Amino acid sequence: MKRKLILFGLCLVLAFGLFAIPAAAQEADWVSAYGQVLEGWRQKIAEEPVEYSAPELWYLAYDVDKDGTPELLVKTGTCEADYHGALYTVRGGQAVQVGDELGLGHSSFYSDPGENGVILMYGHMGYASASRLRLTDGLTEEPLYEDNLNERLQQDENAEYVYPGDVIAGSVYLTLCRGELNIGLTHYEGITRCLEGIFPPQQGTYYPKGRADFYDSLMASNGTVCAVTADGFTKSPGPIGFQELLKKDAAVNWMEGDLRVVSATPADCNGDGKLEYVLALDNSGSELRCVLSEQDGTVYAYLMNYTEGYALDADGNFITTRYGTARYRLIFDGPEAFLLYLP
Repeated sequence: MKRKLILFGLCLVLAFGLFAIPAAAQEADWVSAYGQVLEGWRQKIAEEPVEYSAPELWYLAYDVDKDGTPELLVKTGTCEADYHGALYTVRGGQAVQVGDELGLGHSSFYSDPGENGVILMYGHMGYASASRLRLTDGLTEEPLYEDNLNERLQQDENAEYVYPGDVIAGSVYLTLCRGELNIGLTHYEGITRCLEGIFPPQQGTYYPKGRADFYDSLMASNGTVCAVTADGFTKSPGPIGFQELLKKDAAVNWMEGDLRVVSATPADCNGDGKLEYVLALDNSGSELRCVLSEQDGTVYAYLMNYTEGYALDADGNFITTRYGTARYRLIFDGPEAFLLYLP
């Protein structure tokens, strides 16, 4: 009898092994499911009447319950006073909303390493609080701490908010992705590794088409680039001649005149072995950064605003000292790009 049970169990293992869903397919399932959720939000926002300003949309993919599959956090609204959102998880291959609507005004998300949860921090006019959103049968909120910065400023003019990373070891700020992009889903694993300090090796050794003058020649000949915003603060002109991109108001609408290329630095910004060109663009002391990247025959120009003081580190990340030292990584793929804030 024991032997029969063992054989029966072996048959079950073999049967389920043959019909198990591959990891790539499982990933594709949640990416597709959350992509449909985001598309629903985009359509809903597009159909809403605009009174003062159009609703914005952001999202975050993060593994709240640490089961290996991320959840989706959506944030929308017109301003801090009415920002709200929802949390979704995947059940039976379908995305389902968990819990009630979340109030997300004056808030930001932080990771919760090793715990079933994600940290939601509120901060406004010197008062702050943090709580853990935990996912079990439903969504629960567990208060963690409260902070009165106003009182501490009376003793120390340099006092700052207490952030989740000051209380929870390893907790880091989680960047929301702009709602019109899918890259926050499709590049979830790479983004997660970057937040853990694991970056693609800087192995870039060759230029597109094997030509060291590829980007210089393109710029000099007014070659076409597909220009898109990487931070949401510049314009996205789309296909445009490089020299036209430098014209006043092409990339941003606040320059006094045309831009000029101040410097060009080759760098392998995504670890694929092929070099990009990181440009510093200047007009009357106001700078932008533009990363040129050739992909499948198209040269993309990723534009970044508010970039005074930006420099590249050894891992291909941008470092800025504009408002204290901070690091960002450009996450890009074809016509989609955004800046990821790093710990």
